[in-house]
Amino acid sequence: MRRTRRRWQATVAMLLVAGSMVLGAPVAGAGENRQEVHIGALLSLTGDGATLGTTSKAALEIAARRWNDSRKGKQVKVVLDVENTNLEPDKAQAALTRLADRGVRIVIGPQSSSEVAAISETAAARGVIVVSQGSTASSLAQPDDNVFRFVPTDRVEGRASTDLMLEDGATTIVPMWRNDRGNTGLADSVRAAATASGATVTPGVVYEPDTTDFAPALAELNAQLQSAVATAGSGKVAVYLAGFEEVAQVMSAARTTMGLDGVRWYGGDGSAQSKALLASGPATFAASVQVKGYPSPLVALPADRVKRDAKLVAQISARAKNRADAFTLAAFDAFNVAARTLAATRTVQDVDIATLRTTFADTANATKGVTGTIALDAAGDRVSTPYAFWSVCSRQRGSARWLDTGRWTPAADPTAPGAVHAKSCPSR
Repeated sequence: MRRTRRRWQATVAMLLVAGSMVLGAPVAGAGENRQEVHIGALLSLTGDGATLGTTSKAALEIAARRWNDSRKGKQVKVVLDVENTNLEPDKAQAALTRLADRGVRIVIGPQSSSEVAAISETAAARGVIVVSQGSTASSLAQPDDNVFRFVPTDRVEGRASTDLMLEDGATTIVPMWRNDRGNTGLADSVRAAATASGATVTPGVVYEPDTTDFAPALAELNAQLQSAVATAGSGKVAVYLAGFEEVAQVMSAARTTMGLDGVRWYGGDGSAQSKALLASGPATFAASVQVKGYPSPLVALPADRVKRDAKLVAQISARAKNRADAFTLAAFDAFNVAARTLAATRTVQDVDIATLRTTFADTANATKGVTGTIALDAAGDRVSTPYAFWSVCSRQRGSARWLDTGRWTPAADPTAPGAVHAKSCPSR
């Protein structure tokens, strides 16, 4: 009888521990007050967005380790739950559903605006907060939704890119862009900013995300480009190309089209610091004399944070085997805000979404992160930041690397013209 009772007591104890782990209650063996919570991540670890996806994963893993080793981590342990989206909206939506089914309340990512658009309704229905480190589409700026973005919208980045092109003497811009939510938004914002500043923007060329043969698109680009050059002169014409890793394929194909390397090319954030553009074919085109390195904008880190967090950036870069950019570090900051939010609410499974959303916003707006002081607007998007321009520059032995070649500082109104300080790639 005593043996049966002991077995029954042991079984009950095991069930209570299991139930506590599911509900986010104290974890047996981890201290009476320690809770375990999960933070999800939707990252493109393969496919066109793999550069940012893999660096973000490394940043989140280091952030989780640092949190769990800290004093706060002894009270609330955070488990990172990563899903690969391959930069595909359908996969992102399915992955978010899986995370929500497992009780995740805050998710870092996804990276692209098309993915964010695809999952926003599911996030609202399931009471999940989404924090993107890379989505910029201004069309997604909705007050009181569950989407937060730790980077400015395309209106700010578009202004920065336009100011650089105008500073370099362009009076006509020929755009080319990937047909998705984010890159279309960038192309639209460049068009609006350039037109408002008196520049001419041609109709441009759009290509689908699954494009593998870029010859037809480049033929149309070349036709618009030659017409613009005939009117304004090659020194007054710029190509603006907004896409992801596939930009490397575009540039490889552009090498065989006569005349495309006779003007400057400029990029969006989606391909900045991409490893793919350092391969011999695209790098040769991007670093050519006229193309001038394909300068592309990324959020600039504050000078004081660069020095203070140099060791952290080096750790993330080493773990990812690629340079950690500002979007990567935005994911790091997002993790810390998410962990502090979950630690503050504690009863993770029971807190209502309005309280969780308010707590997250209040926590974010009081944070000085690796990317600087975070300030969110009414839609939950980062208000503004300076941008750095990164260019593909050749080395002496023919290889190429990404180098910081300029800065853009926003005006009081970040959609108004800002200040540009840019330079060319150093001589080999």
